[in-house]
Amino acid sequence: MSTQGQGHEAPAGATAYLVREPRPEDVEGFAALHVRIWAETYRGIMDDEVVDGLSVDDFRPRWYAVTRAYAEGTVPDDGRAIRVALLEDEPVGFLMIGPGMDEDAPAPRQVWSLNVAPEHQGTGIAQRLLDETLGQGPAYLWVALGNGRAVRFYERNGFVLDGTRSVQQDDGVVEVRMVRPA
Repeated sequence: MSTQGQGHEAPAGATAYLVREPRPEDVEGFAALHVRIWAETYRGIMDDEVVDGLSVDDFRPRWYAVTRAYAEGTVPDDGRAIRVALLEDEPVGFLMIGPGMDEDAPAPRQVWSLNVAPEHQGTGIAQRLLDETLGQGPAYLWVALGNGRAVRFYERNGFVLDGTRSVQQDDGVVEVRMVRPA
């Protein structure tokens, strides 16, 4: 996850960010971006062996499934939405939301993933993705313990830590839950 400032503008001299649904031609670019963001964001938070082993092959199937669902019009009607952000045709970030996946979900909607390339953090694109895709209202998410920038971003958007933790056995990440009440 990355965080953004208050603005909604691209860096000086660049055209505006484009936010849209994912398309089949996005697979390779967003799979590569996904790897890069995780490698840069989670170094020191996630086990080094996991970070060192990340590859586009790990993320490509997810992006194929996502883009195929949008292309075929088969995105489940359960509140899920995925938006990608581009700047001059280059992938810079994405947001995935949907129904809560936890048995004890504290809100009906969950932010599954919000990731922005480090060089685009602070530009407002994460805020724009969140505003345009999730909007207001109750929601929750899990954020990696140690990702203070993400926690502060979500706090500015009304989310609060609720004291719930989860340890991911496969990558060593401790996650904390944040909830935005009604």
